[in-house]
Parts: sequence; C-alpha cells; structure tokens
Amino acid sequence: MIKNTNNIAKCNFGIMGALFIMIGTLFPSLFAIFLRPKQPFWENADVFVEHYHAIQSLPIYFGFFLIGGSIMLLTSIYLLSTNRLYPLSGLIFGTIGASVISLNYIIQTTFIPAVVKEYTEAHAVIIEAFAMGNPTSFAWAAEMWGYGFIGLATWFAASFFRNNGIEKFAKILFILNGILSIAGALYTAFDLGWVLTTPGYISFGLWNILYFLLAGVTIRVLLLRKDETSHELLSKD
Repeated sequence: MIKNTNNIAKCNFGIMGALFIMIGTLFPSLFAIFLRPKQPFWENADVFVEHYHAIQSLPIYFGFFLIGGSIMLLTSIYLLSTNRLYPLSGLIFGTIGASVISLNYIIQTTFIPAVVKEYTEAHAVIIEAFAMGNPTSFAWAAEMWGYGFIGLATWFAASFFRNNGIEKFAKILFILNGILSIAGALYTAFDLGWVLTTPGYISFGLWNILYFLLAGVTIRVLLLRKDETSHELLSKD
C-alpha cells in the first residue's frame, strides 16, 4: 500500500518536471521570435554592449525551468524504474549537463549584465569569451555540451518505457533526443560558430519542438501509470 502511494507521488513529481520542461521550451522559442530589442549579428564587444538591454536575459531565466524540469523528470523515472541501472546513469549524466548549463545561465543573467554596466575596453575580452551574442564564445560550447549530456541522459532513461502504445512512442522520443543532442554537441566541437547560423536556428527550433513533445507525451505516460497504481490500490481494498 505504501509503495503504491509513493509511486503516485513519484509520478506527480515527474509530471511537474515535464510541465517545467514545456514552459522552458515554449517561452524561449516565443521570445526568440518576438522579443525586442534584439542583438544584431555579432561584430565585436562594443556593438554588443551598445545594443544590450536587460530584457535580452529574460529567455535564459526560463532555461532554468527547462534544466530543473529535466532533472525532476529524470529523478522520477529513476525512482519509478524496476531496473534502475540505466535510469541511474541517465540521472548522473543529466546532473552533469544541468550543472554545466546552470553555470552558463548564471553567467548570462548575472555576470554579463554586471560587466556591461561597468564596461570599458578592458572588459571586451570578457564579453567576447562569455556572452552568448558571440557564436564562438565559451557560453555556446557549454550550452551545446550541457544539452549533449542531457540528451545522453534521456537516451539512458528511455529504458524505463514499455515497448507498446504511447510508451513506445515516448521511448522513441527519448532516444531521438539523445541522438540529436549528442550530434549537436559533437558538431559544435568541430564548428562552434554554427549555432547562430541558419542551420543552427533551424536546429534550435526542431529541438525545442522535440523536447516539448517529449515532455507532453511523458506526462500522458505518467498519468496512465498513476491510473494503474490507483486501480491496484482499489483492487486490494
């Protein structure tokens, strides 16, 4: 009885994480289209600072929902799994990726605005190295490798799902996210600047659609798992 009740709580935890993922993918995508003012294509640190506005950090704050929700979902999957080896591996890799991405988002939301506020020529190298406006900055290396690790995490976590119905669809999405995210990270290692090109923008859009769908399908799976558990509780009564 206690175990079944705990499983319902674990499903609820995963559903909340998946909802955070949906928020963290939807709003940054909308901001990428509609948010104003935007940064022009990267030229140098002086141009970046000239066109910088605090509102440009807003999409990144929603990124915390994305990575936090990912860890919540991976934790839920680990706790609900009967064979926990692969889901545990997924949680470990996901935690590594989330740590890298969180550091980058802290830099973008806190450190970069502070540098811009006190900007002098001596700060140019800092902007060039860490601002996401520069396609060849450390920030994009961290971003792409961080999500590469989270992609590896979803690939491992895919073992949680059954091989029929909507659960099979969820498994495919988890594996596909792993393949695309790892491929993106590896390609970035060869050509860092591609992220802010037309193929990079297309990839960004497709990945957000995939991850949004992954979260939505997983919510459905966890709701069905909750129903199964509830029926088991009723049958025992």
